[in-house]
Amino acid sequence: MTNNPFENFGVEFLSFSSINKFRKDPCKWLVNIAGYKDPIYSPAISFGIAVEKGITVGCMTSAPIYECVDHAIKEYDRIYDQIKTKGYEDYDYDKCKEKQLQLGPVLEKIIPLYRKFGKPVSAQEKIELYIGLPIPLIGYIDILYPDSVRDIKTTGIMPKVRTDYNLQMSLYSTAKGVPPFIDAVYVTKTKTELHTFPIENVDYHFGELVRISEIMMRLVSLSTDIREIAHLSCLTPDLSNEDFSRQWGPLEKQGAYEIFDIKRLK
Repeated sequence: MTNNPFENFGVEFLSFSSINKFRKDPCKWLVNIAGYKDPIYSPAISFGIAVEKGITVGCMTSAPIYECVDHAIKEYDRIYDQIKTKGYEDYDYDKCKEKQLQLGPVLEKIIPLYRKFGKPVSAQEKIELYIGLPIPLIGYIDILYPDSVRDIKTTGIMPKVRTDYNLQMSLYSTAKGVPPFIDAVYVTKTKTELHTFPIENVDYHFGELVRISEIMMRLVSLSTDIREIAHLSCLTPDLSNEDFSRQWGPLEKQGAYEIFDIKRLK
């Protein structure tokens, strides 16, 4: 075992998203660190990024709301153009344009709610935390106030607290020493609401984050050969894509066939 087994696979840090991916699907994480990774794009993700941009501008400046909306639309256009340039055939461009029309009404309602909190200390602040591993945990805080750290989630499904959120916010709260909150921007064709959830038992959830990170290190410590790690792990990937929440892209599937020595159906 080397002092830093992660370096054999070019892993310079762990983020909440990588830890969460490992928690849900360790096979895919192994495939990803081996260089097989498909980009994830959807109109819902594009919309969420644009909403977050508009809220951030609205919180950090005194700009009129129409200017905040303009910043959000430009962010949406940037993402749309990037996806179109790369030619992702499966992307629903019509749905993307449809959701873009919601930006104005959503931000006009949500930004005033955030301005009641006062001006934040920072937005999109990078954090870096060492927990005894040879590489740090990193993250980006959406909005930090003197008395709270908040993460913005945009959703079309009635929001509720999830394990994902507990783990993510325990990292931010531990790094900054203030209570964490999830702000869920709930958007449907007829509703725009802000649902706020406090995250409790931060110490426990952070402990889980550390425990999972240590397991990740032990796994990559098994060998410098990713195929041998896959063999020794006794894991097997589910490439059926029958579970909507655990989808594999074509490049990731290719990597799984090679790394886990899976025979293809002829």
